[in-house]
Amino acid sequence: MICKICYRVCLPILLCCGFALSSMTTFAADHRDSPSVLTDGSLDLNDLYAFQSPQSPGNLVMIITVNPFAGVLSGTTFNTRAVYEINVDTNQDAKPDFAYRIYFSPVRSGTQRFIVVQQNGRPLVSGETGRTTTIRGGGFVTAGQFDDPFFFDSVGFNNGLQFTGADNFGASNISAIVLEVPRSTFGVNNISVSSRTLGRMGQFDRVGRPAINTVLIPSALKNTFNTTTPDRDVALFRSTVINTLTSAPLSNTPAQAAGLADVLLPDVLTIDTSSSAGFLNGRALADDVIDAELNLLSNGAVTTDLVNSNDKTFSSSFPYLAAPHVLP
Repeated sequence: MICKICYRVCLPILLCCGFALSSMTTFAADHRDSPSVLTDGSLDLNDLYAFQSPQSPGNLVMIITVNPFAGVLSGTTFNTRAVYEINVDTNQDAKPDFAYRIYFSPVRSGTQRFIVVQQNGRPLVSGETGRTTTIRGGGFVTAGQFDDPFFFDSVGFNNGLQFTGADNFGASNISAIVLEVPRSTFGVNNISVSSRTLGRMGQFDRVGRPAINTVLIPSALKNTFNTTTPDRDVALFRSTVINTLTSAPLSNTPAQAAGLADVLLPDVLTIDTSSSAGFLNGRALADDVIDAELNLLSNGAVTTDLVNSNDKTFSSSFPYLAAPHVLP
């Protein structure tokens, strides 16, 4: 298991510092996190969420979002020549023991059909965007356009922490896949979740914890990071992460940087599915990650970006996300 105490203390500090380091400071989490993903918003993974279902505690909810600023900077549909994949690792080797692969059809009459296929090649369920489908054996699935659940005054952060309380991700939409399955599916409570998209040329993007690529990986390697699998993270990126952590403005000692790199890699989202606790136990939609990060970064001097919740209220029932905004 990853050291949760180290991760709780260190990752938020790195994430906040990383916004200042990144050349894409307008975007947070994994929205548009490398040059390659700018070419296709439908395959650009923005955020990954994994949390115990509030309506059915015996279930695990996994959500991935794509199409950042859908309808403005990205499209509003899913790629028909791609695979959207959610992976679950049950033995901490950073390799998937369970995989859910989602395929979409072209748009017909305003909707897309999709199918969820398991790692053994067997179909789990099929559905249609904009509708909730019940999964035989327990759970639900849906896909479609929703309000972007990420909230943050990123402009205020980049303006010397002069926060105004403006949610720079408010009034924006994303496309999401929401999959809820029984926790018993995985056989153990402590698991790791990650996601990736695959296009015609192979793996296009991936996401585990928020902002690892954005913060710790230099520009020249961001594309490479997105096309690498988590099980290779330590071998390929540990020294790079250590270099970032020891460089200004982070300026960790070599020993501190090495310890942090061993905590932060591989890039997967860890969760004890028997617990309803949120971040850093998985990641729930309403978790105010930014306030936690600011509090730790400033040693309590700055406790909030004045954006305390999403611009729309999340639901306590499936699919949990808020309805999309009506854009001009």
